[in-house]
Amino acid sequence: MATRRNLALTFFLIGLTSYGGPAIVAQIRQVIVLKRRWLSEEEFQESLAFCQTIPGPIAVQTAAHIGWRMYGGLGEALALTAYVLPAFGLMLALSAAYFRFGSVPLVAAVFKGLGAVVVGIVAESILSMTQTALKDWRGLLIASAAAAAFFTRQNTLLVLFGSAAVGALLIGGPPWRWRAAPAPTSSHSGNRGLWRSAAWATAIGLFFAALVVASGKAWPLFPALGTTMVKVNLLAFGGGYTAVALMYQQVVSSHGWLTAKEFIDGLALGQITPGPVIVTATFIGYRLGGVAGAFFATACVFIPSSLLMVVLAPQFERIRRYALVGACVRGLLAAFIAMLFMVLWQVGRASLLDRPTLAMALLALAALRFKVNPVWVILAALAVAAVFFR
Repeated sequence: MATRRNLALTFFLIGLTSYGGPAIVAQIRQVIVLKRRWLSEEEFQESLAFCQTIPGPIAVQTAAHIGWRMYGGLGEALALTAYVLPAFGLMLALSAAYFRFGSVPLVAAVFKGLGAVVVGIVAESILSMTQTALKDWRGLLIASAAAAAFFTRQNTLLVLFGSAAVGALLIGGPPWRWRAAPAPTSSHSGNRGLWRSAAWATAIGLFFAALVVASGKAWPLFPALGTTMVKVNLLAFGGGYTAVALMYQQVVSSHGWLTAKEFIDGLALGQITPGPVIVTATFIGYRLGGVAGAFFATACVFIPSSLLMVVLAPQFERIRRYALVGACVRGLLAAFIAMLFMVLWQVGRASLLDRPTLAMALLALAALRFKVNPVWVILAALAVAAVFFR
């Protein structure tokens, strides 16, 4: 068993060197299961399955849950912080540079190319998600209805909750089929520390909520920023790009804190940095409140689901026996695909300004579909844009 120090250092190195959603999960498995042997393959797959049923980016949640399995709440905090820290530090530095030098012609040309690549990345994420969320006519029906609601500017939360409810009925079946399946034999069933974990998580959650409310004393916009990032964290299922879609809807469409161009550039920086793409929250926070805003937005976009994990992790075996849970998650994923379509439309309008940018977006999409590492796609776009888009 690793020491707490080794746990933190390991996840810091993973956060410093990992790119690309599913690839990050694969790297965590490579290090934790095959190299370090801290978890068995069965234990890792159990952690991954649990993280797919709760909100938040899957790679981030997987790191946090591994920390929880090894050292409880302290281990979760260490693994989560160590994993996110490299991406946060790099994004903070890049955000400061962007808002200082973004108008320089060479920098503007580079971001023109990166914007086109972002279109390809969002399109590829939609294609990847459809394989799991739109398996049949029911997922397609939910996604179509959600798309109509989003494009007619209906309330986002109502659309998401409605999609979960429709998923429960269409995919989970009638209510009398929502009962739990028989309990499997597992070493991780039971109520280990449930009430203690719930008490600690509730206390920290209330303290965190009080800080969000009190943050208005430092900057009037902070409570709204914090509440927005909490919503992004607790409502996004299935990966970082579901969070990005919700983030765009809240930050650009609803509040108007960033222009579409600024958000696209921030998302492009999120692709350059290692770790979770949801670290785009750091860029948004910096835009609204400088360094303090970057810290605040980043904390608000990661902490809530980690507190939820503390409460739910001991009950995973019980939770996953309910077909209702998986049905609601599939309904939400279908709605997020619809939201990503809306984001793709808006990002495309802002980024695909001419034939060269359209060609670059299509080439990026093709490369990603052929499993080219996103880092190489982005670096190629940087080089091409610096030469031809000036």
